[in-house]
Amino acid sequence: MATAFRATTKGYRADLEQHERRLLSSLCADVIQLLESREDEADPADEAAAPDGSASPAGSGSPAGPGSAAEDPAFAHFRAELAGLGGEEPLAPPEDDVLRRLLPDASTDPEEAGHFRRLSENSLRGAKIADLRTARMLLESTPISIDDDVAPVFGRALNDLRLTLASRLQLHSAEDAERVHDLAVGSSAKDTDAFMAEIYTFITWLQETLFSAMTEFLPERGTADDDENADEADPDASGGAGTSAP
Repeated sequence: MATAFRATTKGYRADLEQHERRLLSSLCADVIQLLESREDEADPADEAAAPDGSASPAGSGSPAGPGSAAEDPAFAHFRAELAGLGGEEPLAPPEDDVLRRLLPDASTDPEEAGHFRRLSENSLRGAKIADLRTARMLLESTPISIDDDVAPVFGRALNDLRLTLASRLQLHSAEDAERVHDLAVGSSAKDTDAFMAEIYTFITWLQETLFSAMTEFLPERGTADDDENADEADPDASGGAGTSAP
């Protein structure tokens, strides 16, 4: 049985059963595959093929030769951004409901949203894929031990799993949330929606325990150090020059 995330001296830790870890890892893989499919759907004409079959930024005019900077993985993200900048037309939103939720519009104006999407969708999609891959790696071991620096990455990956399931369950309102809850705690005879609702509830709980553990040791506002810094910033507060006693 799964245990909640708890803070440790080395970060955060949770115990999950093998089937729970496999399920989460499989969901991560499914979302990665969905995000990767968007690359071909978005605008395949944005990247021009080099003579040797490799891709080069649209309009660059030169293929990636041996030893060139373009071969360096560190430049992969930069090439993707150049590909997005190569087009003048707005980029249409994804057709899939899940992708539209994972890669939302940045504006309510369709044309403006399309231009923003062309400039930013590649990097957003790449960041989400990287988070999900990291989560899969962390799910390979038991217990799950997460360093402070990696905890937000795992939390974001869990959130993308929740968004995926929420989209499939048509969860958009408080009434929908109540319906999903009823499905999750309903009879033992589970159909597809009930099974997804149960997984959604489990991932939501796991994410909440991680965030609770992360905020457990945050400094409280209004500490003595804060008061001292405030006094230094405001001479009047400590009876500095220019003040007079009441």
